[in-house]
Amino acid sequence: MPFLAPLPSPDPGTPERWVPAATVDLRQLPVTSRWKVWFEVLTPFGHSSHPADEQSADGPVWFRASVEQTVPVGLVTDLASVPMPLWGVIASYGRQTLPAILHDAASRALADPDRPASSRRAARRDADHLFRGTLRETGTGPVRRWLMWAAVRIFGSLPVAVVFLLAVVAGVVALCLAATGAGTGGTAGAWLVGALVVTAAALTVLIALAAGAGIESRPAADGAERARWVPAATGSLLGAVGTGLVALPLLLPLIVLTFVTELVVGAGEGRRVVRAQGVPTGGLTAQEAPTVRISYAQPG
Repeated sequence: MPFLAPLPSPDPGTPERWVPAATVDLRQLPVTSRWKVWFEVLTPFGHSSHPADEQSADGPVWFRASVEQTVPVGLVTDLASVPMPLWGVIASYGRQTLPAILHDAASRALADPDRPASSRRAARRDADHLFRGTLRETGTGPVRRWLMWAAVRIFGSLPVAVVFLLAVVAGVVALCLAATGAGTGGTAGAWLVGALVVTAAALTVLIALAAGAGIESRPAADGAERARWVPAATGSLLGAVGTGLVALPLLLPLIVLTFVTELVVGAGEGRRVVRAQGVPTGGLTAQEAPTVRISYAQPG
């Protein structure tokens, strides 16, 4: 289903109507970090998985109730939150731009501390699933799509992210030690055993965390939320972890090369605030930064 934009309403009493979005306007904010650029959404947009509510002379129309996820004006986003070492694998912009902004908006909505943790977990899984679906709609390839989905599933939870990285690092160390013949004994052999133990312990903790992540709650017919274990939720996180455990070690040489290359190429770039086109701001406000217009071709 397409990304949507609201139509101007001539009458306040008229139901809000949404049509397929042709463009989305963003403003690049002054750059204050070497490896992070922020954008502000200037035009609202949304997404619906439902068919159009009606057909007008100009095309399909959705009513507001059918638009499941919206992005408000003023949302500040870094697009796809890709760490610098992964720039050689996945860019922060491209086909994934609108899905990433939509996912940012959905993730911000989960920050309500009064909402039960089980309810937030369910909403987070829904947001991650929507992210993967919209990536497919924008034509993102299957490998990139699954890698990005696995990343948001894993790094959407700090405990899972920390234990996952520990498992990867310990596993890579164990593989390197084994490849160099460390299993023959001595100090290197002890290091190998230690790395294997840490890897096994981290994987065990990941399984336990995935089991806990399966406890979700959703509103019932009577409006109450009852927590229950959902096997699909546990399977979703385990699938993401498995994808990451396979992909990250394979991508490690490229990650290291990208990191070193960026350090060399970007040498001398400080934290000076600059405008989007590279001109020092000299105290100018973010509103004076230029606008970036994204033209989005609807699939099909």
